[in-house]
Amino acid sequence: MSLYDAIIIGAGSSGLMCAARLKFLGIKNILLLDSNSKVGKKLAITGNGRCNLTNTEIDPKNYYSDSSLIIDEIFGKYPVTDTLSFFEKEMGLKTINKEGLVYPITLKSSSVIDVLRFYLDDIDIKLNSKVKYIVKSDDLFEIKTADDSYNSKYLVIATGGCSYPNTGSDGSGFKLLNCMIPKEDFAPVRPVLVQLCSSDRDLKRLSGYRFASKVMLENDGKITASEKGELLFTDYGISGICIMQLSRYIKEGKNTVIVDLIDNEDDIRERILKFPKRETKDALIGILPDVLTEVILKRLNCKKITTESEIKRFINELHNFRIKISGTQNFDNAQVTRGGVMLTCLSSSLETRVKGLYVIGEAVNVDGPCGGYNLQWAWSSAFAVADAIKGALYDV
Repeated sequence: MSLYDAIIIGAGSSGLMCAARLKFLGIKNILLLDSNSKVGKKLAITGNGRCNLTNTEIDPKNYYSDSSLIIDEIFGKYPVTDTLSFFEKEMGLKTINKEGLVYPITLKSSSVIDVLRFYLDDIDIKLNSKVKYIVKSDDLFEIKTADDSYNSKYLVIATGGCSYPNTGSDGSGFKLLNCMIPKEDFAPVRPVLVQLCSSDRDLKRLSGYRFASKVMLENDGKITASEKGELLFTDYGISGICIMQLSRYIKEGKNTVIVDLIDNEDDIRERILKFPKRETKDALIGILPDVLTEVILKRLNCKKITTESEIKRFINELHNFRIKISGTQNFDNAQVTRGGVMLTCLSSSLETRVKGLYVIGEAVNVDGPCGGYNLQWAWSSAFAVADAIKGALYDV
């Protein structure tokens, strides 16, 4: 049975970076295990295949977690500049900055995976190796796969959460951890950065239409979040980056998205007054899709707009188009998992109650908005744990 200084379960973003950082620190007696046939399977699809590595404007306050203190501490020690320096100087990855969003200069996620993979060419990586269980006896962890068993002094869980389960991020890491730490250490999981569902029947008529919009989320009558961007109406509800950002703020209770669909209301008023004999949808041809006009008129219980008061009501409905939210799409469509091992149950180096057992990346109850936030957490949390393992190994 092989004995390693550290074993990392999960060869995704955080797992690969943890291994790379350990190697950089001079620790090569490590093993990286993954159930997939290739490393970085989920990383390959991030940013629509372009891989938004990080964001130069990251603010720790924009992360959701159960401990802002640990978030602040980790990003204070391992900021964006350290990540970029490591990728560029240590692994040779050139990057490009697009208004704060950092991508590989090739705009290909495969470039990120390849530099990590080649950097780890002298590290043991075993693929198609799904871990069945882990136990700790004395000071060693035993990790059992279908084909073999391994021992290590330190163990890192980097299995991701539950989002995009076909990439291996299927919650299996939580099941392994359930055998090691109490259930009270876990926050319930749910999909975030995900599309929203609605039971409003008239939305189906708008399916496929896109609008540059301002959107707000109302929970039990109180506005809790707002975003700007392109909204897409779908068969199940609404989508678009602005909507996925709002999904992070969905709570129990009555959730409604309020959409401002127009920038210039004067054009609406002028066109209706210019063609008083036309049907309203015909008068607004070239300004609004006729199907949207029909949906608004039906909501107002009005067939045609002629008076100033009707115009005001119509414009108000366009500024405040309300969509009842019945829930979110599932983990198959979610970019990120909310929940997992709570930060308040981990040390500042992300060590669990079990000495030598660490958790990083999406398996921790930390999530951020779109735009490189979640990958940056993967990189920074990996750095924190790698440094902690070196300190423990060499008692420094």
